[in-house]
Amino acid sequence: MTRLSSAFLMRRAYEHLTASAAAIALTALFLMSVNASAGGRTLTPSVSILVPTVEIEIIDENTTSHVMAAASDRVNG
Repeated sequence: MTRLSSAFLMRRAYEHLTASAAAIALTALFLMSVNASAGGRTLTPSVSILVPTVEIEIIDENTTSHVMAAASDRVNG
């Protein structure tokens, strides 16, 4: 019985060791494949502020009656 449990523990230790070695190897390959340097470029932060604008049109009385009639036609169908 002792021999079987020690063989099981050795197999589990071997699995842990190989999994750890594989994880370290994959991490090393990933780090070598990534170029994380900025390449000597300087980055200048910038901020853009968008301000909404409103245009006001002057409409004479004749145009107003036509616009109101068209608006009521759209609402009614």
